[in-house]
Amino acid sequence: HAPEVAAAVLRLALPGGPLEGGALRLFEGPLQGAELSSDALVELLVANAAIKEGKYDVLNKVVAAADSSRQVALIKGLASERRLADCSAVFKACSQKTAYIYNALLDACIFCRDMAAAEKIMRQALDDKMADTVTYNTMIKAQLQSGSIRQARRLVDKMREGGLEPNVVTFNELIDAAIRCSPGDVWGLVDEMKACGLKPNHVTCSILLKGISRSSRPGDVERALALVESKEEPIDEVLLSSVCEACVRCGRMDLLQKQLQCQRGHGAVQIKGAHTFGSIIRAYGCLGDTAQVWDTWRDMKRRLILPTAITLGCMVEALASNGDPEAGYELIREQMGDAQMRPLVNAVIYCSVLKGFSHKRRFDRVWFVYKEMKSEKLQFSIVTYNTLIDACSRSHDMDRIPALLAEMTSESIEPNIITYSTVIKGYCQENSVDKALKLLDDMQKNKQLCPDEVTYNTLLDGCARYGMWEKGMFLLEEMQSAGVHPSNFTLSVLVKLANRSRRPLEAFKLCEDLCAKYHIHLNVHVYNNLMHACTSHGDLSKAFNVLESMLQDKVRPDARTYLVLLRGAVGAKSAEDAAGLLRAAVGLRGAHPKLAAYGTSFLQPKGGLPADTISEALEGIASQCNDEELAMQLLRDVRRAPGAPALDPRFSLSIASKACPPARHSAKR
Repeated sequence: HAPEVAAAVLRLALPGGPLEGGALRLFEGPLQGAELSSDALVELLVANAAIKEGKYDVLNKVVAAADSSRQVALIKGLASERRLADCSAVFKACSQKTAYIYNALLDACIFCRDMAAAEKIMRQALDDKMADTVTYNTMIKAQLQSGSIRQARRLVDKMREGGLEPNVVTFNELIDAAIRCSPGDVWGLVDEMKACGLKPNHVTCSILLKGISRSSRPGDVERALALVESKEEPIDEVLLSSVCEACVRCGRMDLLQKQLQCQRGHGAVQIKGAHTFGSIIRAYGCLGDTAQVWDTWRDMKRRLILPTAITLGCMVEALASNGDPEAGYELIREQMGDAQMRPLVNAVIYCSVLKGFSHKRRFDRVWFVYKEMKSEKLQFSIVTYNTLIDACSRSHDMDRIPALLAEMTSESIEPNIITYSTVIKGYCQENSVDKALKLLDDMQKNKQLCPDEVTYNTLLDGCARYGMWEKGMFLLEEMQSAGVHPSNFTLSVLVKLANRSRRPLEAFKLCEDLCAKYHIHLNVHVYNNLMHACTSHGDLSKAFNVLESMLQDKVRPDARTYLVLLRGAVGAKSAEDAAGLLRAAVGLRGAHPKLAAYGTSFLQPKGGLPADTISEALEGIASQCNDEELAMQLLRDVRRAPGAPALDPRFSLSIASKACPPARHSAKR
């Protein structure tokens, strides 16, 4: 029989066919001796029937007649059904067991999660001298997936001992595992890879970019991007998407801007996929460049590329998060009017608009959109309800919350930790701390919900708002008893609590005790609050001591540091202290003695000192400290300082009108 004719007849025995279940009878009867090599599906059908009936002589005939690629296809087909024993039967029936066949069975063992069988096949392959680089890579990948990094490294050593060298695939697997389990080893593996004469490829770069997060070291981010740029082959759109997403994740807007500028030049990557368009739209949204957001969207539409729900979500989010939720809403309505696009719109996309309106305090629009979502019968999620509850909290409209919680129950959506924390925040903001504490009790009764640091910090902040010292201390004790460790954020709230409770000394004691207990290194926000506690109680000297400690700990001052100290100095009528602080903040000579030992760039806050802060300080020196001449001199100096903000001309005239003729301070200056 011609192979094509035999295959056509046997296909009638496929499930649902007129001769279903008769494959073996046909093959042993009228089609005896027929070749099946022209049809892999039929080959698998007959092999399956032979295995089921225990007729291994028939299986041997089918397998023996097949070439190696068909034999591998048989093993893979059986493995996909997790029939490892049958895979082994096919393997045994193979007369010539090549490395290709060994690797197929090894893959089957690993897919079926039988490491003992995989190791046995590996030993057999080594004994038969059939193990190649692919064999080793398969076992290395399996060991890495099970978390056995040391065992994987031993296999690399054995590979070399056997005269084989690891290839790019080997190192890519090792790097991928290192990113998950041992980030400190990643770049050592990249260096080792290069030392072997191997060049990182697109996959290597994608793996490295995937491992970049907010906590990544700046040097690692820059090194990964440099590796991408050093590649000889041009970047493709998948890698471009990975680069954009990595820069967004780690918050490196400077590097993101650079990558997108390249995309606007002559070497721009030709984008054909909606996913990549979504990544670029999101990237421009993070940069606040809505003009480019729209240009990218229009470019995609011009190319007749249909957006996915994710692409549309990125577009709406980019608009809503940049202060234009109305444009995001209009875009949604446009898609809802298009029969092809309407199925893409979901509650997640609408949620971006809800957040945008809520953040702009357009609460009337929040509830209008919510009603529209209900009328469109969109499937709400916990994120949708948490967004709506957050709008209630922001608008001090807590009366809506019971109805939303009841709606969640009717939809079988359980409140999560974010739901509770958001409601607690709303109660704290409207001075209903007792209701917030009652909700904390309800959370603690639910074994599936454990209050986290955010929950406790929110409650502590509520106590701080109204100077509830005793309740705050009770919560701190409860927080620690629950195994929730305080953080710098907690400390900043506790300092605020002590300050508003008129217990500034307690602020220092709490910081000292908790830092020692939990190994916390104070950040600029805690230091600022400590300085504010000092200046609020008229202790400018102690505030400068706190500043000294902060600088010694290599914590850079920010704009609020100077605002707090400048207000403290002006309040204490200490014009010289205020002048020294102002000079340090804008990079002028004559910085305050407490700051003189530190570098100019370190003392200047990132982004510079706002014009409003400078104006307020100069006005204070002139009016409250009664030193108009010093204020005028500082004004002239600040204007000459590189990068200083432009001050309102009317303010300059105001200072000038108060200035006295040069006299008592001329000798000093």
